[in-house]
Parts: sequence; C-alpha cells; structure tokens
Amino acid sequence: MIGASYCLTRLRVGHREIHVIVTRKPEGMDEISLECLKDLLKRDYPDVEIQSYEEAPGSKRGDNYTSMLYRITLKGERKITEPDGSSETTEPWQESLIYKCLPQNTMRREAFKSDELFCNEVAFYNKIWPALTYFQKRWLDKLSSPFNAIPKCYLAQNNAVILKDLRDLGFTMPDRRQGLTVEQCYYVLKHLAHFHALSLSMKYEDSERFFDLINHRDGISEVFFVPSNEDYYRDYYREVIGNALAMVEQELQVCEAAVQQRYMEKFKKFCSEDIFFSMMMELVAPQEPLAVICHGDCWPNNLLFRYEEDHIAELCFVDFQMARYASPALDLAYLLYLGLSRQQRDEHLSSLLTHYTRELHARLLEMSNEDSIFRTTLSKEILFEMILGLDPSTAARAYRALPMTIFTYRLFGDNSSPKLQDEFRRSGRFGLGIALDMYPIVTCDSNEAPNVYQTEENDVSVEKAVTPVFTTNQACRRKMTDLLQELVDADII
Repeated sequence: MIGASYCLTRLRVGHREIHVIVTRKPEGMDEISLECLKDLLKRDYPDVEIQSYEEAPGSKRGDNYTSMLYRITLKGERKITEPDGSSETTEPWQESLIYKCLPQNTMRREAFKSDELFCNEVAFYNKIWPALTYFQKRWLDKLSSPFNAIPKCYLAQNNAVILKDLRDLGFTMPDRRQGLTVEQCYYVLKHLAHFHALSLSMKYEDSERFFDLINHRDGISEVFFVPSNEDYYRDYYREVIGNALAMVEQELQVCEAAVQQRYMEKFKKFCSEDIFFSMMMELVAPQEPLAVICHGDCWPNNLLFRYEEDHIAELCFVDFQMARYASPALDLAYLLYLGLSRQQRDEHLSSLLTHYTRELHARLLEMSNEDSIFRTTLSKEILFEMILGLDPSTAARAYRALPMTIFTYRLFGDNSSPKLQDEFRRSGRFGLGIALDMYPIVTCDSNEAPNVYQTEENDVSVEKAVTPVFTTNQACRRKMTDLLQELVDADII
C-alpha cells in the first residue's frame, strides 16, 4: 500500500541504477491509500478535502501491452471562502488520476521487459523532463510558445507512475485502427519538433548537464535493441517475420510473377535472421550531431488531442517507457509509418517533413544565442539537407565543422563516423522493422491482443511467453505490403 511518507532511494535493474521516490513501506503499490492520494494532491488542491476514491481500468484491451492502467476517481468537498472572509461554504469536488503499474503477471513482466521499461519512464518523469523544463525556462522571453505537451506527474517510482487524467480536460485518443488525419499529423510534428529541439539545444548550450540525462546509471537507455536481447527475442522475431512474409506474399498474389519476386526477394533479405536484429541495433544507435532524446513510441495510442470547435487546441504525449537517445528521424518514422496510410504519405510526406524541419530550426534559434551553431554549422539549410537528404555530404561537412571543444567522448563515442546519411531515408528501414511487429498491434481486434490485466501464471518458460500479436486481417496485410512497396520503390531497402 502507498504510505504517506516518502524517501529518495536507489534501485538497481540490470546494469542500471535509478533514483526514485518511494514510500518508506516495502509492500509496493498493489493497493492505493486515501492518505497517500491526499498527500499527492494537497499542493494543487489546498482547499479540498478528499473523502473517497474509486478504481477502474484505465484502458481497453489492445491499447497497452507492457503495463496496467487504472483510473482513480477522487471525490470530496471544496471550501469556498468569501473574499472578505465573512462566510465559508462547500461544494462537491471530483478529480481523477491515471495510475500506471507493472503487470501482476510476473511472466508477462519478464517477457516484455516491463521492469526495464518502467525504469525509463521513471527516469523521464523524475530526471529528464524536469531538466528539460529547467533549461527551457532560460529562454522563456524568446519562446513563441513553450513546449508543455507532457502530463503532470504526481509520483514516479520503480513500480508505479501516477499522472493527471487528461480526460478530465477533454483530451481524447485517436482510434489506433483509423490512424491519424493529416491535420493531426501536422500538429504532432510541430510539437515533436519543439520537444526534440529542447534536448538538441541543451546538448550544445549545456552539454555537461545534458549528458548526465542519458547515462546508463540513472538516465534513459535503449531497452529492446541491445546485444543482450538478441538471443532472447530470436524466436519472437522469427514468428513476427514469418507472419509478415506470409501476409505480404498473400497480398502480392494479384501481381505478376516478376513483381512478386522483386518485392519478396527484397523483403526476405531485409528480414534475414542473420542481420535483422543487428541492423535494428545499428539504427537505434545515436547518430551525431543530430541525436536527441526521442519519445521512442510515437504512435496514435500515445497521442492525446483536445479540440475546440472541431479544431485541435492542444496535444499531449504520453508513455515514455521507450524513450531513447537517438536520431530524431526514428520518431518521425514511427509517427508517419504507423499513423498515416500510404496514400496520405504519397500526398503529404514532403510537406510534412519540411514542416517538421522548419519548426525544429525555428525553435532552436529561439533557444540559442547569437553565436550559436544553429545559425552557422547547423543552420536551417544544413538541417534541411541532413534530415530531408537533399545533399548527404553536407552532414559530413557539418560534422567536421563542429566546435569539438564543447564535446567529450560521451558525445561521439563509437558512433562518431562522419558518414551521416539522409536521416529520414535511413530511418525508413527502422520504420519497416518496427512495422513488422506493430502493424498487427495497430490493426488487431481487441480480443486478439494480450490481456495485461491477467494475473494467473502459466506453466511455460519466459521465452515461450514472448509471443507477438497475430492477425491476418486485410488492413494489416495491405499496410504491410504498401510500406514494403513504398520503401523498395524508393530504393530504401
């Protein structure tokens, strides 16, 4: 049960040591206490007496896979005092929170790396976001609109995160099977550019503090595509790849034999078990000088929109369990390949990427000084060329011209090759690699998705518990085939 008193402690998960706020009681957070909830909210609601609360599932089956979400509805009374203090009355008060916790099924927790993912989210809310917010305050007088598309976090610890329930403010989540509208995508790209700009600017303006955010001790780190997971996920990706190949082969049957052969040969080579996982590890490795703190899981289920008179008024990003330090193009690939259809990309991809790059550079100028490298070495034109691929050699020139005195080995490390390529084209391979696993998740019916609220343990090994979502619906077959054809036709794979 959550107690009413807290302390700062350290938790070791694998090679990582994270600093977390935890209760002094050791029992965990399987139950919520009224006293704890009062403590968490008393600063925001000093005039409220919380009297009771109720719990209910906070998501539908198929909407989340590595954690459980509950909605906590709080009820009480708010005191209303007249300005002159002559009288005091009360009125009913209600508020809700989102309580995110680890699956109770330990087999599922181990299978989907839930503990490691939770470490990332705890690090984001306890360390990353406060540091980025503090850095942003330095430039408030220059910012046209500060980035604040992150939900308020009341508590983040090793086994639970408690957030403000954005539904109370009118936010809604898109239908994962419908994807995003082009209008929504433009809006997300603007805010994603502002989020990326925070860490990119901080890397150059305050490099020492920035690199403390991504250390392996208590910062964010890659969870899935690391060498230690290659054997662990071998059977998982063998099944994922087998499903994807079967779907595409079925969908291509209407094409001529030569066309089928062209696409299937490329696809099989891309999916080769000997190179697939190592390729994904290479793609998530940070590529300088553009590496930023990425959201890492930027698909429709992690985007909440608020509307006013049928127009988007506000956006909020949620779920930072897969936050990583990597190329910003990985977030772009996640968003554009999982959120849009091929027809939408065919008609709008160029303008969407241009929109993102303009927003990124404009925000970098707002958060930098007159002698900043964002006005010279990494100017608007060079960013366009590096991200959109107008002239890949520009990346190498920019790399060589960087003021090396502000960096240490931590920046470039083993990934210091100046052979930077067109970032978004490069990320297309990452997008296809993610789509193998994610398209079934995006398109499946709820009853085809795993039930993270299941508590009983099955008498099987952890490796056998790691099974992908399986679906062969027409929408999934079409999306997988469309993306393959798009990337092959563009000579990306």
